[in-house]
Amino acid sequence: MLTAVLLGGGLAVGIPPAIIAIAALAAIEPRLVLAGAAVWGIVAARRRRPARVAPDDEATLFRAMAAELRSGASLRSALAEAAHRVPQIALDRPVRLAAAGMSMTDVAGSVEAQLPVNGRLAAAAFRLSDWSGARVADTFEGLAERAAATAEMARERKAATAQARLSALIVGVAPLVFTVLLVATGRGAGLVAHGGLGWLVLGMGLGLEVVGLIIVAVIVRRAER
Repeated sequence: MLTAVLLGGGLAVGIPPAIIAIAALAAIEPRLVLAGAAVWGIVAARRRRPARVAPDDEATLFRAMAAELRSGASLRSALAEAAHRVPQIALDRPVRLAAAGMSMTDVAGSVEAQLPVNGRLAAAAFRLSDWSGARVADTFEGLAERAAATAEMARERKAATAQARLSALIVGVAPLVFTVLLVATGRGAGLVAHGGLGWLVLGMGLGLEVVGLIIVAVIVRRAER
């Protein structure tokens, strides 16, 4: 009764309904709130991770560099102009090194670190231009085609494994959802009534479920490579 009064008072003074709902859930089943907070923390951490450089991004970069070189730009200025067109790739350091007049060997090493697919070949093109003075527009055009082909293959592999990934998601998440529903509706009281043994069985079951999901995710990710 006191909880209902406090929640009603919170609504009356203008507290957001979402906060009221969380407070009500915490009063009824605190473990669900803790589980939700853990899930939210994992999702937030994944969102804060820097985005991976895709082969399509590399293809766009190489095409831009080839176009700049064919228009008569130097390799240093071509890198700077191309970097502005592909903000997904962190090229601030190589651009600064190039603008500061550092050797292309240093610039090449910095570029290689930012391109996971074709970084080594791109670095070789930078060094070749530095050592021989050759125009490398065709080289970067070839790298663009290579990166585009890699991106197309990745899309085909992802499409081929879509059904397997969906099946793994359904099979893996369904038991977790059912467990949460059992605890929330009180139907899992029989298991919880056994005290520590019941929680141990529940924890082991959920742990094995998580391990199974991780194994399936690793298998699918390797199949997509």
